[in-house]
Amino acid sequence: MSGAGRPLPEPDVARRLSPADPATLRSATVTAADLAGAVLPRLEEVQVEASSLERARAADGRWAHATLVDCRLDGADLANLHATDLTLVRTSLREVRLIGAQLPGARLRAVRLEGCQARLTSWHGAQLQHVELVGCDLSEADLTEARLEDVLLQDCDLTAAQLAGMRCRQVRLRGCRLAGVSGVSGLRGTRVTEADAYALLPALVRELGLTIEG
Repeated sequence: MSGAGRPLPEPDVARRLSPADPATLRSATVTAADLAGAVLPRLEEVQVEASSLERARAADGRWAHATLVDCRLDGADLANLHATDLTLVRTSLREVRLIGAQLPGARLRAVRLEGCQARLTSWHGAQLQHVELVGCDLSEADLTEARLEDVLLQDCDLTAAQLAGMRCRQVRLRGCRLAGVSGVSGLRGTRVTEADAYALLPALVRELGLTIEG
């Protein structure tokens, strides 16, 4: 279930996939492609639909204007990927390596991220709608100016994450590590557990400039 409780759909990946040459993935629309394990350092003006990109390798790659619809990226290595104008729709990212990825302005809709290593990622200005993040390491992530609607953050590590200017609507926070977060007012309107509320107190005290006397 996502933030508002609606079921999150699994990607509608085609039952029969055909091998695709990564070198041809430019200015094209590709459907039912088997890109499992493919090396994808560059994707430009590409829309990939109903396909498998499981265990794909794009570490240190550059993607521009890439759209993935009904795809699986499970097990992919996207560390230090720089993606501009990235769109993900009904796509799953399970156990994906995203450390240091730069995803400014990314648009995610009906996407599940589970067990992802996403430390030091940048989601500046990203738009997340009907998204679940479960068991992800988002420590030191930059979520400034991001827009979250119908989002669940569960069992995630948000240590030292930057949340300034974030806008939340129908967002739930459950069992997350929140030490050292900044811009905590960006969580305004979020539903949190009692434990998460207590974990946020130091950040609130710091942001409000309060002094606690013994």
